[in-house]
Amino acid sequence: MEGAGADALGERCEELARDVLGPLVLGGAVRPVRPFGGPLSLRLGVQRRVVDLDLAARLDVARVRRARLLAPLDTLPEPDEAEWAALAALNDLLQLTNHHLGGPLTRGRYARLVVNLRWLCERIPAPRDVAGALCRHATFARALDLARTDSTLSWWTGSARFRGEVPPSRLLAWRELRRVRVDASKIPLADMTLGMPAVPAADDFNELLALWLTRTPLTDLATAARRTPAFAWSASTLALVATPFGRTLGFRALAHHPAAQVLPALERAARQVPPGLEEARALAAQFARLTERGLATFAEDERSGDAGSRR
Repeated sequence: MEGAGADALGERCEELARDVLGPLVLGGAVRPVRPFGGPLSLRLGVQRRVVDLDLAARLDVARVRRARLLAPLDTLPEPDEAEWAALAALNDLLQLTNHHLGGPLTRGRYARLVVNLRWLCERIPAPRDVAGALCRHATFARALDLARTDSTLSWWTGSARFRGEVPPSRLLAWRELRRVRVDASKIPLADMTLGMPAVPAADDFNELLALWLTRTPLTDLATAARRTPAFAWSASTLALVATPFGRTLGFRALAHHPAAQVLPALERAARQVPPGLEEARALAAQFARLTERGLATFAEDERSGDAGSRR
């Protein structure tokens, strides 16, 4: 990459690292940047690394710490081109929930963004191997923990709702006299488009979110107990559990979730593997059975450990 175009791409990449990647991995407020669209997202991470050395070092430590919850390792490679593209796709997914993105005359932006996102997610390659899946999970493990704080403000003559924004101070003045009341609620990522008529329906948004999750299969499997979008087996998650190490990582990622939530999700997903894919269905059912036995053993070990500590 050369010239002004490369410089502009570098600036956008660093902006994405600072406002989305950093808070996603390290904790803090994620602030989506301008949408990238499909082709730009695929070029974003070519021969690219985080320029801010302090941020890069903290990201490295945090990603290794996350990965070590599942596997004993001391280093991880930096995010590759596909991981940067998946990060740009997550940014654009969040922008779909931004009610400021389009106005009365520009609502077509949402539809164009949906088309670009679907195009992009279908072209981000799956991890090459189990190690690659672990690297992506180290980056995106907290993606479904993202939530927006909405506030409903009421006072003696009216009310107003603020999506992801702090109510203006003028509306908070004279709180007792004006009987001002603020009700704040956390809105999970899957529900962020509810009540926003200009953006895609919640089902369409969650279809895109489910498609994005297939690009980070260990994260997809680790969150199988989620309410929505419901977990479904994909080529990438099946490829993960087709190997002994992948099955081990998948089970470890699920081990601390309630069996009453994990097992029904895995069993339902196995039944929903399309007819004619008998090998895939058998693999999915086998992983569900292994997980059931493993969770039972894990629970027994936990109880034995508790009993031992009481003695």
